[in-house]
Amino acid sequence: MKILDDIKQYFEQRQLKSPQTRTVVQYLAFVAIAAVFWCFLTYNTDQTLKLEMPVEISMPDNVHLLNKPPDTLTVTMRDRGYRFIKYVFNDLPTLTLRFSDYSDGNSIFKVDQSHLKNAVASVLDLNQDAKIESVLPEMINIKYTDLPGKKVPIKMDVTIIPKADYIQNGAMVKSQDSVLVYSDAKSLDNISEVYTYHIEVKDLTDTLRRKITIAPINGAVVEPRSIDITVPIEKLVRRERQVAIAVRNAPPGVKVMMFPSEVKVSFRAPASRLNDEAVVTAVVDYNSINLMSNKVKVMIGEVPAIYQDVSLSNDSVEYKIEKR
Repeated sequence: MKILDDIKQYFEQRQLKSPQTRTVVQYLAFVAIAAVFWCFLTYNTDQTLKLEMPVEISMPDNVHLLNKPPDTLTVTMRDRGYRFIKYVFNDLPTLTLRFSDYSDGNSIFKVDQSHLKNAVASVLDLNQDAKIESVLPEMINIKYTDLPGKKVPIKMDVTIIPKADYIQNGAMVKSQDSVLVYSDAKSLDNISEVYTYHIEVKDLTDTLRRKITIAPINGAVVEPRSIDITVPIEKLVRRERQVAIAVRNAPPGVKVMMFPSEVKVSFRAPASRLNDEAVVTAVVDYNSINLMSNKVKVMIGEVPAIYQDVSLSNDSVEYKIEKR
């Protein structure tokens, strides 16, 4: 054959004199020629190919689909093999279905098999010999609504557990307290709130910032689907203060003096709150005084809720009663 002679002459001109080298070269040449003939015979006959075509729905801004449409269509085609090369090595175009073409005007968007095949064929620009054998899913059938969204509150299902010696210093901050829910009129009447997925975070040692997903509602669309939360976490620091002992329930004209008049209060608080003008008090209840004893019990009075492990250096002090 002339092709083999040309190949042989080409390599002889490059002084491939070794018998082993010539044998290898001839073998590779035969393989290449066989591959060419195989491709010609294969791709010149009818072949079947499955393609994944992206699909999207072009909708008005006031319309919301109530169930998720497919992202792709599986298209099975039959055509000459060589015509499939452009589909194998190039990205398929996206099939865009116009909402106005397939909406029934009564909350249903529906595209049957024949319309899907015609739409795919128009996008692929097929020749007259090509045939689309099937498109999966066989039908696109989606409920939609054009009603305005209903604003409902978000119920958080979040458990925050700081590590030992740490505390949640303040309320959880949410990016928003409510969402919009879209559905048919009957469903909207029955929806009064939405919930987040359950989240539990343990052993926190720093402020938590996280995106929380709203749990889906069957037959409805929630927007947005997630919110951001921030939970302030701080380390607890132990501090002590000297506070004056106050007296409660003393009758008019009676003065109670304590010895000592101050007591040391020990507590743990977030580092950022140590300089607050927070009130910590120690008190004596006049009604608890036993005249048979020279001592009276000292109790913890007002304490900010953020303080922990509050204790007094003395649980009792001596007293003296004076009447005016």
